[in-house]
Amino acid sequence: QKSDYEKLTFQLNYFRKCMDAAIAYRIKKVIFIHGVGKGTLKQEILHALKDYDRIRHYDASFKRYGYGALAVEIL
Repeated sequence: QKSDYEKLTFQLNYFRKCMDAAIAYRIKKVIFIHGVGKGTLKQEILHALKDYDRIRHYDASFKRYGYGALAVEIL
């Protein structure tokens, strides 16, 4: 059984891998599903996005993804 901290660390490392791959492969838009809960993962992702230049983020389409998704555009 993993602790909440271990789960969050794993998720954030995966987020960074995805962002780095998107930048390397010149992918323009990535949707991150953070889910609905206490908002911890979303807040940590928003904080981690400060490490990246030339990006824009906003809540992803509710119609397509429901609550709990963040769109990140790489400019």
